[in-house]
Amino acid sequence: MLPGYPFSVINFLLYTFFYLLFSIPLTLSYRTTRVINFAHANFITYGIYTAVFLNGILGNSSLFIATISAFLVAGIMAVANHVFVFKPLEKRGASMNLIMIASMGLWIMYNYVLYMLADIAHAMIGMNFISYGRITYKDVPELVVNGVSLSPTFTAGLLYTSAILLGLYLFLEKTILGKAVRAVSDNPLLSEISGIPRDNIVLLTWFICGGIAGLGGALWTSFSGTVTPTSGDAMILQVFTVSFIGGLVSLLRTGIGAVAIAFIENIGIAYLNSLFNVPTSFRPFLTFLTLLTILIVSPPLGAAGGLPYRFRSKKVKEK
Repeated sequence: MLPGYPFSVINFLLYTFFYLLFSIPLTLSYRTTRVINFAHANFITYGIYTAVFLNGILGNSSLFIATISAFLVAGIMAVANHVFVFKPLEKRGASMNLIMIASMGLWIMYNYVLYMLADIAHAMIGMNFISYGRITYKDVPELVVNGVSLSPTFTAGLLYTSAILLGLYLFLEKTILGKAVRAVSDNPLLSEISGIPRDNIVLLTWFICGGIAGLGGALWTSFSGTVTPTSGDAMILQVFTVSFIGGLVSLLRTGIGAVAIAFIENIGIAYLNSLFNVPTSFRPFLTFLTLLTILIVSPPLGAAGGLPYRFRSKKVKEK
């Protein structure tokens, strides 16, 4: 019998939903723009705090309103990052490493801006926004399946994740804009020669990717017991590990990575705790061990150094 069943299974599925919503957009943004974006954590956090401010200041208790608002806020943030930081650096001939460092600067800046906003909101209404409790939304029902109670977060996570994945698939595979995104991802130079407006496609991609991460952040407020301005930062290890499993280029393998990391962190730790009394606080260690193994055994194709490393290894073997 699985330790903690069905609790471990439900948590495994819940974390799978969240890791899909957080990691798929990171992979999609990299394969289209080639930017390893550490500010991705801010998209999650600002999605969280869009829901928090709507609830704490305006009294909103609708998850639909919270997620749509979070999508727009985080999507606009992602577009602003590109327009005011990444694109000017690219025009000046900056390397991808320099742009990655710029994204780290944005990551730190956005953290301090959010603390400032939380302090302003506290001064306005006297409520603590630095540490905010779980939000109960009234527009998502609780389900009972075979005697097992499924929380509103589980129901919403299943619905939102299914809708996002299906929508992304139809967009990328069946629409003209989606095919343009794939063309820019596969060969930016050839796509421009073919008449595809690369700048517009990149802007659209950033908006979608930031928006999905922000939406996932808003959903997180219905699950996490407490959120803070560093909640997105706390998940960045798992998010990058999942995307690295996908090589930062494959959405399918990123999805598999989300399932694998969620399994390791929930069912895997449950077994280790049951058999060897390993504390559940070792979850991040298991994720870090997975990430380290991936980087040593099979460097991501999309990560800086991954493809050249494999190419050089192949040439050495041929000699």
